[in-house]
Amino acid sequence: MVYIKRVDIFGFKSFGFKNTSVNFEPGLVSISGPNGSGKSNILDAIIFAMGENKARVMRGPNLRALIHDIDKNRHGPKLTRVRVQFDNSDRKIPVDSDLVTITREMSDKGESTYYIDSKKINRNQILNMLEVANANLTPLNAVQQGTVTRISEMTNEEKRKTIEDLVGLSYFDEKKTESLKQLTEADQRLEIAMAKMGEVKKQIDELEIERNLKLRHEFIGRELDRFRAMDAAGKLRKIKSEKTLKEEKYNDDLSETERLGKSQSTLRDEISKITAEKSDFSAKLDAYSQAKSGIDSELSIEQGKFNNADGQIKTSQKRLTLIEKRLPDITIELENMSKNQGTVDLELEEVKRSIQEINDEKNIIDKKIESSDSKIKSVLDRQSELAGKKNVTDKKIQVLRDELNDAILTKSQSISQQKNIQSTIDNNIRRKKVIDNELTNLKQFSGKLSKVTSNKHSSSRDIELKISKLSEQRENIESDIVELDLILDKSSNAANRYNEKIKLVKDVMHEDYTISQLKDHTKKLGIVGFVYEVLSWNKQYERAILAACSDWFKAVIVPDFETLVSLAQVARNKNLPKIKIIPLNAIPKFQMKTPKTHGLLGILSDYVKCDREYLPIARFLFGNIILAQTGKDAHELSKAGYKAVSINGEFFESKANAVTIDINSKISKLTKIITQSSTVEGLLQTITLLDNHIHNKKSNLKKIEQKQRYLMKQFQLSETELGNVSNSNSTLKSQIDSTTNMSDKLSQRISEQRAQDERFSPKIIQILSSVESLKQRIRLVRENYSDIEQTSIANEISFLNTKKSSLNSEKTRIQNKLSEAEATISVVVDSKKRRKSTLLQEQTSIAGEKNELKTTITKFQTEKDASQKKLIKLREKEQELISTSGTSVSQLSKFDAQLNERNEKERKITNDVNKLAIELGGLKRDLAEIKNNVSSLKKILNAFGFDESIETFDVEPSIEMLEKEQNSLATSLNTNAPQKYVEISTGYRSMSSRKNELEGERNAVVSFIEGIEKDKRQTFLDAFDVVDKEVRELFTKMNGGNAWLELENEDDIFSSGISYFIQFQNKPKRESTSISGGEKTLAAVVFVLALQRLKPSPFYLFDEIDAHLDAPNAQSLAKIVEERSKGSQFIMVSLKDSVVEKAKLIYGVYPKNGVSHIVTYKDKRLPVVAT
Repeated sequence: MVYIKRVDIFGFKSFGFKNTSVNFEPGLVSISGPNGSGKSNILDAIIFAMGENKARVMRGPNLRALIHDIDKNRHGPKLTRVRVQFDNSDRKIPVDSDLVTITREMSDKGESTYYIDSKKINRNQILNMLEVANANLTPLNAVQQGTVTRISEMTNEEKRKTIEDLVGLSYFDEKKTESLKQLTEADQRLEIAMAKMGEVKKQIDELEIERNLKLRHEFIGRELDRFRAMDAAGKLRKIKSEKTLKEEKYNDDLSETERLGKSQSTLRDEISKITAEKSDFSAKLDAYSQAKSGIDSELSIEQGKFNNADGQIKTSQKRLTLIEKRLPDITIELENMSKNQGTVDLELEEVKRSIQEINDEKNIIDKKIESSDSKIKSVLDRQSELAGKKNVTDKKIQVLRDELNDAILTKSQSISQQKNIQSTIDNNIRRKKVIDNELTNLKQFSGKLSKVTSNKHSSSRDIELKISKLSEQRENIESDIVELDLILDKSSNAANRYNEKIKLVKDVMHEDYTISQLKDHTKKLGIVGFVYEVLSWNKQYERAILAACSDWFKAVIVPDFETLVSLAQVARNKNLPKIKIIPLNAIPKFQMKTPKTHGLLGILSDYVKCDREYLPIARFLFGNIILAQTGKDAHELSKAGYKAVSINGEFFESKANAVTIDINSKISKLTKIITQSSTVEGLLQTITLLDNHIHNKKSNLKKIEQKQRYLMKQFQLSETELGNVSNSNSTLKSQIDSTTNMSDKLSQRISEQRAQDERFSPKIIQILSSVESLKQRIRLVRENYSDIEQTSIANEISFLNTKKSSLNSEKTRIQNKLSEAEATISVVVDSKKRRKSTLLQEQTSIAGEKNELKTTITKFQTEKDASQKKLIKLREKEQELISTSGTSVSQLSKFDAQLNERNEKERKITNDVNKLAIELGGLKRDLAEIKNNVSSLKKILNAFGFDESIETFDVEPSIEMLEKEQNSLATSLNTNAPQKYVEISTGYRSMSSRKNELEGERNAVVSFIEGIEKDKRQTFLDAFDVVDKEVRELFTKMNGGNAWLELENEDDIFSSGISYFIQFQNKPKRESTSISGGEKTLAAVVFVLALQRLKPSPFYLFDEIDAHLDAPNAQSLAKIVEERSKGSQFIMVSLKDSVVEKAKLIYGVYPKNGVSHIVTYKDKRLPVVAT
């Protein structure tokens, strides 16, 4: 069993900032102390630690007020902490530990922190764990001060609601609410399904007719497809034969074009080749001029080398000859030097003069050669320039010829395009006329369709207005039927309920029946009233008054005896069962003397209230009856010869041993029910009339529905026709718009093409002018170029080359002569220089020099031979270049002649190709159009599921006839009828199954709701029996009296309350709300203890619930709590000695300096101050 084992309190309410520990044990634990000591704060601390957040439950204005605030010397943070330790040896709390400690700390800001076994946790988790162990806080296991008082003031409905909450009947209500929602949905679905089935059956009949029309329409469509396929196949054969002829013509033209193209390509290749050869020749001519300059330079260099080598050879040979001559002459010369010195000087001077003359002659020759070279170079430059000009001129001519060819081609294309545009304009004008005629016809037809549409709209609106009125009538009638059904149902239930009661009362023939028969005729019969109407009394005397005179309350009061006799006769005539009549004037006046005995309260008539005129009635009925305090006192008075009745309803006749006891009787009010019988009969007649009226309403509703369905059918037919006409009209409008757009586009296209045609005329004139201009420019360019200048340049180059050759020969001769003269002067100078002093040295070195000269001669001879060979080759090249430059003019003229011939042929071929291209373009367009037509016709055949092999004949009449029938059917055709017929037929079959399913679902929901109601009722009755049993046992144990619970209305438990009856010893029974304050407290405590049986808790916290009990009842409560504490822990704050005596563990709480302290009494002898 889970129980509280220890509580540690720190800074909570009256407990200061010092840890206070309180140990608890299973069983009854008592906490006592003076008022204001803080004993209840221990229970507040426990519920605070267990998660209570309502400050008023812990008797505080707010949570921060729970922190101890009397200790002003505390300097640390202000907080409160309560730790509650539970014994969990049975593991009811879902924590695997024998001890579970829950701690709650709260700061001065009101923020709380929870721990379980020092582990931080949130409040909801703690509440959930305690709920698992059934140890969560409720008003029944933590009973606060004032809770008992509130329970004692509970109404009967609140008592019932308390039991319902404890056993959790809201679960059944939630299930019932959900089930009722499902039942409503099931009823709606079933109602909708039934309505749909009726509508669907009518739709099936209508759709069958529409389906047959649709099938006929489809058959006509298939026949039209077949005939149209035949028509398309005939057209296809015709177009294919035309296509074959055009393809043959196209292939011929294409072959001719390819042949001319090849010829044109060949000519262009030849033109390109000749142009390239001419360009190469011109380039070579330029290269020849450059090569000539190079050769002249090389000739000059090689000539220099040759002359140098020849001069060196000759010089060396002469030197060698001189040496050979010198050697024998040296001696003679030496001998004759002195003799011939003057002669030598003269010779030397003569030689120098000769060399000077030779040099002058050489310079003249060099200048002539340079002048000749300059002239040759100038002529060559002129030739190159002329060749370049010739090349540029040829290129210009070629460009002009290309432009001329393009212009001629453009002219041909422009003329062809102009012809095509003019042809297109004519065709478009013809098409526009046809389209304008078609547009006029379409507009006329559109006007007719607009009138038809307007008529259909008017018809549809009239039908729709009628349907709307019928719908309003139908809705009103349906609303009336629903209201009348509701009224009929409620009236029938009420009438049946009251009729059964009336029948029962009439069958019994009670005196109330007599009263009811006389009630409506009181004035006529002279009736003053009835006893129960004129008398009244206080509630506490009701039992005594009813016990003493209950038989006379239905008596009739009349003014005198004559009225009594006449009324009795009326009752006999009407065969009424029973009647008591009291005449007012016949009641004797008497005053009863009361005996002087113990327990007598007075004459009973003195406790009856009535008007003054009815006092005799009170004296007559109650004037001889004494009211006693108890039944014993009444019995004593009876023995003394008086009629007596106790206040609890015990009536004793005079000197009788029998007693009449009234426990809980009431004056029956069947008279009202019986009086209502005529009204109920009238109500039943009205119900019959109302039922007939409802039947009439339903009959009218069916007629309206039939008429509405007929109008709906007419409306749908009208809407279908209107839709068909509207579709036709919209299609016609789109055709008119399309035709109008086509006409506008054709007009625009004609205007654009005329503008193009007008632009082509000046363009063609411009092109012709351009052609003539190009021809004239070619002619002028050719005239500007002259071949005479080229010929004169060639002759001049030849003359200059010849002159240069003779000058080179003269130069060679002069150079040879100069070399000899220089050799002579060299010898003379040598001999002069050396003179005599060197002759000897010369003689010694001349032999070596002779050998060197021989070697030099050999070397230079080799160089001379090489140079001579090169000079021969260079002169041959020079001669070749000269001859080539002489024939270049004739070669260029030849190239021009060839180019002119081929260009003329190419222009002719180009014109032929252009003509063929235009013709091919026309054929290609025709073939493309034919191909599109063939493709369209094949698509038509494929779409209809046929090929071109189909048999053909004239199908136009058949097509026209079938189209008329198809159009007549189309106006009332429902295209979806076959599909909808199948779908709706299938759906109708499934609807029947669905309806059965819905009925089964509804019955299942109804059965489920009945089961819920039954379970809820049985659960409540079981709980009621438990509480009633506990109340009976506990009250008897505590007081010796009786207490029990009663249902106010067993037929309708949950709309009525629970009555709590208390009967103390020697007292009549009373309801718990009409007893004294102390008795209420006792009753409430018993009720609380009884309710705890419904949901037992392992521990209970009672805070002075015995405060208003007297000592005997408090002792009884302590005894009961002691018995119950054997299975649970009871921690009870009480000031009653009886509770303290029964407790196993007692705590005393006392205040000291504003702080609560605790004293523990374990053995009731040794006091120990708790730490």
